[in-house]
Amino acid sequence: MDKGLFIDYCSYEASKYAVLNYHYSKAMPSGKLVRFGVWEDKEFIGSVLFGTGANPHIATIVNLTPYEVCELVRVALNTHKNPVSKIVSFCMKKLRKDFPNIKAVVSYADPMQNHKGKIYQAMNWIYLGETKGQTHFMQDGKFYHSRTINQKKVENKDFDLNLYDKVHTKKYKYLYLFEKDLKKNIKGEVKNYIA
Repeated sequence: MDKGLFIDYCSYEASKYAVLNYHYSKAMPSGKLVRFGVWEDKEFIGSVLFGTGANPHIATIVNLTPYEVCELVRVALNTHKNPVSKIVSFCMKKLRKDFPNIKAVVSYADPMQNHKGKIYQAMNWIYLGETKGQTHFMQDGKFYHSRTINQKKVENKDFDLNLYDKVHTKKYKYLYLFEKDLKKNIKGEVKNYIA
């Protein structure tokens, strides 16, 4: 592989280290995960994770079952020599080879992080526009998903929601099809890339 790039499965602990240290969310995604480690010149530089994602209806985008679609949930990389699009592409090839039932991958770019999805555009993913948006909660500059807040309410009867600011966020949605003929199944309009 070019520039000493090597991709293989890694432990939960290695992925967690990468996410906590190299990803803006500083949070491991929940649910079942496929965790790829990324090495350059034999040095661990991070992890790329695929999972079930937060949207239980993710597969309906292309008329597939939940077992045929996954989400690219984290790209957590330290300083690297190879382009991110190349690293993710290698992980996708391994995902496709080892999980042939997966026919599509969805991912989101977060405009609040100044992300427009340039890595997806470089890999020729399909842009599906903006999501409907979700309510997040913010405290001391840190974002909390509504599920996290609901869990805090369950665990603590004295929980004060007024300590959090409500923020409505949208993301850019991208889709990659391993089987190109599935493009005819896409629900909704395919959009032009954002500049």
